[in-house]
Amino acid sequence: MLEINQWAEYRSRRGSLNTARRFEQTAASMMALHLNSQRQQADWVEPLELMPHEDDIEIGFEEQIDD
Repeated sequence: MLEINQWAEYRSRRGSLNTARRFEQTAASMMALHLNSQRQQADWVEPLELMPHEDDIEIGFEEQIDD
């Protein structure tokens, strides 16, 4: 149980260990920032919309452990 808590703490601070996923998240954030700088706030694009391989977050890591 201690190891699970340590990994949960690491993931909450540092995120996933998957390099490709981290690159996709960074690229999508930069693209969203660029696109949103040219739009009204009501028309902003969320970075998650630009990540084709990322699933929508339905339940957090801590909630999964508690179940």
